[in-house]
Amino acid sequence: MKVILVSDSHGNTDALDYLRETYQDADAFVHCGDLQIPFAKAADFIAVRGNTDFDPDYPWGRVEEFEGNRVLIVHGHAYLSPFDRDDLSPLARAAKQYACNAVFFGHTHISTDVMCQGIHILNPGSISRPKDYRFPYPTYMVLNITKDGIQAERMVYSPR
Repeated sequence: MKVILVSDSHGNTDALDYLRETYQDADAFVHCGDLQIPFAKAADFIAVRGNTDFDPDYPWGRVEEFEGNRVLIVHGHAYLSPFDRDDLSPLARAAKQYACNAVFFGHTHISTDVMCQGIHILNPGSISRPKDYRFPYPTYMVLNITKDGIQAERMVYSPR
C-alpha cells in the first residue's frame, strides 16, 4: 500500500496539489496537521488538526489501519516537551494506549523515522517551512506499508 505522508503545509495548497498530481497511484494521503486551510479543501486527506488549525472539523487525533498496522495520527504538539523535542516516548506511550504499532506526527518541521519503545514513529517534516538545519529542505514521505511494517522514503518537495 502506498501512502503519502505530509505535515505542516501552513496554507501551501500548491504543495498539496503537487502531491495529488504526482502520486495519483497513492492509496491514501495523510496530513499530520497545520494545514491552515478549510477542512473541505483537504477532504481527500486523512488529516488531523494542528496547533495552528482552527477549523473544528479536523479531529485532534485519529487511529487508522493500513495493511494491518494500527497507526496513531496526531500533530504532536500536545505530546512533545518544549525542553526536549527529541524525547518521543510520550508519543510511544500514546500509541500503546490505543494499541497502535506506529505513530505519524508533525509539529517539529523535522523529518523523523525511528523506533521508540517498539513503536515506529514517523514525522515527514514540513512541506512548506523546514526547520532542520542539517537538512534544510521542504520534505514529505512516501510510505510502503505491508503487513510486515512500514518503509519510509523521505522526499524533497521541489515544485516545477
